[in-house]
Amino acid sequence: MRRRDVDEEIQSHLAMAVRDRIAAGEDPASAELAAIREFGNVTLTSEATKSVWRRGWEVVAADVWQDVCYAARLLRRSPMFSGVVVMVLGLGIGANATVFTLFKAIFLKPLPGVVAPADLQAIVARSSGGRTVGLSYPDYEYLRDHQHVFSNVTASGMSSFNLGIGNRAERVWGEMVTGNYFEMLGVRASLGRTLMPSDNVAPGQHPVAVITDGLWRRAFSADPAIVGQTIHINAHPLTVVGVLEPAFHGTVVSLVMDIFIPAMEQPVIAAAFRPVGTPQAPVGTGMLRQRNTQWVMVLGRPSPGVSLAQSAADVRVLAAQLAADNPTADFSQRAEVLPLWRSPYGAQTYLLPVVILLGVMGGVILLIVCANVANLVLARGLTRRGEIAVRTALGAARARVMRLLLIENVILAVPGALAGIVLARALLPLASFGSTPIAPMQVELDLSTDRLVTAYALALSCASAVVFGFVPAFRISRVNLADVMKDELSPRGAGRTRLRSALVVVQLAMSVLLLVGAALVLRSLNASRTANVGFDPNGVVSLSLDLKPNGYDEARGRVFYQQLLDNVRAMPRVEAATVAAYLPLTLVDGSSWSVTVEKYVRRKDEDLSFLYNIISPGYFETLRVGLVAGRVFDRRDDTAGPLVAIVNDTMAKRFWKTPEAALGQRIRVVNQWRTIVGVAKDLKYARVTESPRPYFYLPQAQQYFSNMTLQVRAGDSANDLIARLRPVVQAMDPNLPILEARPLSEQVRVALAGYELAAGTLIVFGVMAIGLAAIGLYGLVAYAVEQNRHELGICLALGASRADVLRRFLVRGLRLGTIGAAIGVLGAFATTRLMSSVLYGVSAADPRSFAFGVATVMTITVIASFLPAWRASRTDPVTALRRH
Repeated sequence: MRRRDVDEEIQSHLAMAVRDRIAAGEDPASAELAAIREFGNVTLTSEATKSVWRRGWEVVAADVWQDVCYAARLLRRSPMFSGVVVMVLGLGIGANATVFTLFKAIFLKPLPGVVAPADLQAIVARSSGGRTVGLSYPDYEYLRDHQHVFSNVTASGMSSFNLGIGNRAERVWGEMVTGNYFEMLGVRASLGRTLMPSDNVAPGQHPVAVITDGLWRRAFSADPAIVGQTIHINAHPLTVVGVLEPAFHGTVVSLVMDIFIPAMEQPVIAAAFRPVGTPQAPVGTGMLRQRNTQWVMVLGRPSPGVSLAQSAADVRVLAAQLAADNPTADFSQRAEVLPLWRSPYGAQTYLLPVVILLGVMGGVILLIVCANVANLVLARGLTRRGEIAVRTALGAARARVMRLLLIENVILAVPGALAGIVLARALLPLASFGSTPIAPMQVELDLSTDRLVTAYALALSCASAVVFGFVPAFRISRVNLADVMKDELSPRGAGRTRLRSALVVVQLAMSVLLLVGAALVLRSLNASRTANVGFDPNGVVSLSLDLKPNGYDEARGRVFYQQLLDNVRAMPRVEAATVAAYLPLTLVDGSSWSVTVEKYVRRKDEDLSFLYNIISPGYFETLRVGLVAGRVFDRRDDTAGPLVAIVNDTMAKRFWKTPEAALGQRIRVVNQWRTIVGVAKDLKYARVTESPRPYFYLPQAQQYFSNMTLQVRAGDSANDLIARLRPVVQAMDPNLPILEARPLSEQVRVALAGYELAAGTLIVFGVMAIGLAAIGLYGLVAYAVEQNRHELGICLALGASRADVLRRFLVRGLRLGTIGAAIGVLGAFATTRLMSSVLYGVSAADPRSFAFGVATVMTITVIASFLPAWRASRTDPVTALRRH
């Protein structure tokens, strides 16, 4: 109502002024113009009067909303420009949203279903050699009872178990946990209850278990009456007391657990329980009271207000007390606090370098995108110089003009972010480990594009649009009406072209950097695929067995494995067969035992805990591992013969200088002295990229394990060989389950998972980068052609050849490409050295990778420059002159 009154008042005032002038003798038209001139800007006066009734923020909000509406209408009238900007932003945001989703799954939300997982801190021990390991159960109890900085501290030990009895049993993975485990994590049960402190009081008193939703559905067909039923773990009966919420699958990042058992049940089911990274304890003793067995992962939730430094200091004091009360030479630090992402258990240990690399390359993509957007905004701004000049002449402040231009960018950023999220969902399968087996665990990452990813994409898109739209907006807002009214030719136009050229050079340089990085990772992947891992996995299959749950004692177990090998070796087309405790290339280190070397003086803080394997005769023949010196194990290496061992080449050279000198020497393992009878070539025991390290082998006939893996080499295909081996095992014991059967070559695929992730993602990033650079260069040359259309017409009319015109613009594009490639090569030389942690078998300065990056950029430069240059050479002089 008041707004209408103001407008009516102004019109009434103007009408009276006109009447007065007419009465004074002026004609009506002149009187109206004079009255308006005397009054001033009617619209501005109206808006200024109305703004008095509004508070400051209301005025600003109204102005911003007015700019938003105007910008939206303007962009609707420029669908080509809007579509290209959204597409370009979508590519950059999609690439970075993909990396952020992976980062979120590993570092921000590493433990689905856990309350505030990022707040958790890992408490680990440090070996004398610097390896990060778990704690012993007594050390955990001491820390739990004496610490002052955590609101709660829990522990768990990861292991594989046999679920069920007879040939229907299957291998599952789980954790043996303390009673406060679920309470501290904030995890609840969807059926029944979780474990409680009263379930973890004394060994054997509470034989209960909690299973995950996945195992409940897979093994028990989602039976609603599962609570209260008895299941058998390692032939030991346990009562199911609950089914956990679907989201939770354990506290090892990315690894899917199936079952959770009270830690106090460890001595009861210890027969087949070998936690990752620890030796097998003697049967019947358990590991609850052993301080030299680091089998538990300890997590603490800090009290409110306690920082990582404070909790680390408190635990450091307790570790010193532990070392004083229970000294051991195996550890340089009995306990220390680490953030969860630095825990030695989980996907973060091997994916961290990959995520960092992808994050850097995603940032490079974003720089290219922002340069492209800035170029597009600059080009469009040249067509709006008249509009901006008129706004300025009518009194618009420069800040108001810049705000309008930036609002246009922000409006385009929103659909750009949505396009990026859609692209990220298409790219995320490259990073999916959904069913990747790791010895043979299931790996699962939360790669959903949830609200956090959406907010990140939107914030990044808006920030990119504002930050990199500022310079174009600043330049465009500087125009004035006098300049626009002149027929501008070179000086100012050249300045604008120089800025756009610089942005294109940046895009080309970043493209070279990204392509070189992608080429290095691809060559690393190829090198790792063809690397000499020390054994030949082709033609070998593995079958996992465990005799203990089926009632086999040590004597019967030895006989069974020997008869199994005899029967398998007698099969047609079987070249060799063996049983072994561990497979190679499991991605994570297996068990290690402390070794004493005869006549060797141990240095202070020297780590003498080495990985090992328990093998039967035929192991080296089956995997085609060569011997450097001595002999392999044979039938004489049984309980009646002298205790023997085989060491690898690295261990022999470390302690005895040469492999030959190691023969006949003795080492003590598990309190038994053994004579070295052979030296084997080095393998890749856990990772393809690992450095040579000491390793030793013990004969299975002298160091019995109930759970072993049968490995067979034959001329059959993997599926056919597995199908032929199953009846052999079942004929010997129909109730013995084959826990897992698969080709050994799958182990190599697991070891290359990180390289494949990085390579696949970087290939996509490289395609994006070169495509964006090509768009930018094409647009620049095409604009230059259009800007010089009149001049071209004159040149052609005066006799210039079309080849000269083609050469002129082609050389311009090639000059930019050469400058960009040169800068990109220098940048790549400076930055690719940071990629050493994800490179294998290739130098960070690999000339082939650099040549690939430069050649690709220059090829795209030629193509992107040739098309508009060719169109320029086809210009009709008459048409060009007429258009001017």
